[in-house]
Amino acid sequence: MLKKLLVSLLSALLCMSVVAETESQLNGNQNETDVKIDENGDVFVSPLKYHISSDSTAEVIKDDSYKELESVVIPSQIQIAGRVYSVTSIGDNAFSVCFRLTSISIPSSVTSIEDGAFSHCVGLKNIEIPSSVISIGYEAFYDCSGLTHIEIPSSVTNIEKNAFGSCDVLSSINVVSDNSIYSSEDGVLYDKNKRKLICVPAGKNGKFVIPSSVTSIGNYAFMYCRGLTSIEIPSSVTSIENEAFWNCHSLTSIEIPPSVTSIENDVFWNCCGLTSIRIPSSVISIGNYAFSYCRALTSIKIPSSVTNIGVFAFRNCKNLDVIIDNSEKNISVGDYAFDDCKSVKFLK
Repeated sequence: MLKKLLVSLLSALLCMSVVAETESQLNGNQNETDVKIDENGDVFVSPLKYHISSDSTAEVIKDDSYKELESVVIPSQIQIAGRVYSVTSIGDNAFSVCFRLTSISIPSSVTSIEDGAFSHCVGLKNIEIPSSVISIGYEAFYDCSGLTHIEIPSSVTNIEKNAFGSCDVLSSINVVSDNSIYSSEDGVLYDKNKRKLICVPAGKNGKFVIPSSVTSIGNYAFMYCRGLTSIEIPSSVTSIENEAFWNCHSLTSIEIPPSVTSIENDVFWNCCGLTSIRIPSSVISIGNYAFSYCRALTSIKIPSSVTNIGVFAFRNCKNLDVIIDNSEKNISVGDYAFDDCKSVKFLK
C-alpha cells in the first residue's frame, strides 16, 4: 500500500508544486519548497529527509547533506500532496558524524531516537529529550563529546546499551523521579531500584563508590571513564557484564568481590593504567579479551577455581607474569590467551 501511495505522490510531483509544511507553517506561515522523492520512495523536504513509515507517520533518516548543517529544528509534521504525516522517529544514524551540528530541536511528536541517531556529533553542546520519547537506541549519543548533561524524562522506558558512551565531558545523566523504569543518583544512571548500574558518565573523575544496593554492573557501564582512578565494588555485586570497564585508562587497581563468579568478555580491555588486580577463588571463568592490552599489569595469580580462560584473554600484557594455580589438563585455555605476555607458569 505504501509503494502505491509513493508512486502516486511521485506522479503528482511531475505536474504540480507541492507544499511541505513544518509545524509553524501549518499554523498559517507557509513557505513553498521543493519536495523530492528518491528511487527508494524516501522524501526530501528541505532540509531533512524522511521515510514514510505508515499512512500517518514519518521518520527522519540519514542524508549526506546534513554534514553541512549547524542547527536543525525537526518539524512535528510534514505535509505532502495534501496528506499530513507526524514525525515520530529519528532513524538509525540519522545525524551520525554531523561534526558541525551544534543545536537541534526535537519535537514532542517523536517517540523514538534510534540506534546511533546522534553518534559522533562532537559539536553538540546540549539537547532536550522531549517527554514524548519512549525509546533511546544503541549508541544513540555515542561520542557526543561536547555534551555535559542529559535529562531523561518520565516517558522513557527503554535505553539501549552504550547510549551515552564516550561522551568525554558528560558529567550527569539525570532521570526525573517519576520514571517507572530508570533512576539516577549523583548523575549516574541505574534501573529504578538501583539494582543495576547502567551508565557512569565518562566525565566523572577520581574515585567512584558503587552503592551497596547494586547487584549487577551492566554492559559498557564505565566505558571510556578515562578520569576514574579508583572504583569500589561492593560485595552485593554478583555480575559484571561485558566491556564494563572498557578503556578506563586511569584505573590503577580494582578488587573483584568474592560474590562474582565470572569475568566476562572485554571487561578490562585496554585498562592500560591497571597495575594490580586480584581474582577471587569464586571466579570459574575469564572471558575473551578480558584483560587484553593491560600493559601495566606485572603479575596476576589465577586461582584453581578457574576452569576456562577465553581467547586473547591476556593478549598484549607485555609486562605480565601469569601464575596459574592449576594444571594444563584441568583448565581450558583459548587460543592466544597469553599472547605476548612476559611469562606463564602452571603450579600443578
